[in-house]
Amino acid sequence: MLTIDDTIQAFAEASEGPPMAALQWALDHWEQAAPRFLQLLDGYADGSDESDVTTDALFFIIHLFGDKADTRAYRSLCRLMLDEDRLLAALGEVASVETLKGVLIKCFDGDAAPLQRVIESTEAESITRGEALLALAWVARDGRWPEPAFREYLRHLLATMQPREEDYVWYAWVVVAAILGYRDLSDASTKLIEDGWVPEEWLTLAELPDLIATGDAVGKDGLLAEEVEPFNDVIG
Repeated sequence: MLTIDDTIQAFAEASEGPPMAALQWALDHWEQAAPRFLQLLDGYADGSDESDVTTDALFFIIHLFGDKADTRAYRSLCRLMLDEDRLLAALGEVASVETLKGVLIKCFDGDAAPLQRVIESTEAESITRGEALLALAWVARDGRWPEPAFREYLRHLLATMQPREEDYVWYAWVVVAAILGYRDLSDASTKLIEDGWVPEEWLTLAELPDLIATGDAVGKDGLLAEEVEPFNDVIG
């Protein structure tokens, strides 16, 4: 019979595959486990708990919050994204790109401001800012944040987002405008590429029409084509 301390220790010590029994215990005892998990996440995000056990256990804890769609984790996750070193120490490079946005989608609490702070922060890593923008795009298309407001937000970013030069975050902006089928922003995407703000290794002017063709103005096919979707199965 596991306890919460056993579970956290199993997460921290896992090195040869996922700790299945501990993950299942956490899923089955979520109301008991979640407050302690949230305490660890909050402490790590604000820098008050940088212990090895917490750092190593958070990989599984963060994905559990996504699996359970627990909105209590949302703000701490957004704070964590502002510190790339700490983010990578907990999640690693692969999960920070492949699954973090899905966790954010599931944990979104209705307030876009924490994600917007990540998107607009020049302190955050550019790819992390792009992942935050992709997560907010799904939330808007899903109707959990008004899509007209999101469309206006893209225009706001076009006018104000830093840096005003080549950066991955501009590639993310072009991708989001394209996959959501915002054809009215196509000219702006073209100009971003022509002005050299979109890194050439990520997207060229010749490739833009193919990207725009993947767009879906009403559904989520464009988002799914870019592997943007909710995170649903921590054990899987």
